[in-house]
Amino acid sequence: MTDTPDNHAADAESKDKFREALERKARNARSQQAHHEGRLKIKGASGPNGQSRTFRRKAG
Repeated sequence: MTDTPDNHAADAESKDKFREALERKARNARSQQAHHEGRLKIKGASGPNGQSRTFRRKAG
């Protein structure tokens, strides 16, 4: 397998694209994390207190 300058250029280009995609993914994760940190700290502050949902079959 011979390495030509064309292969190196293609490899570098694909690595750059991959790096850009990872940076976009990291940016989205950081913005999503900030969104989740801004919500209520107390879980279940609204709604039923400590009750889990029950599912029952419809009779008949």
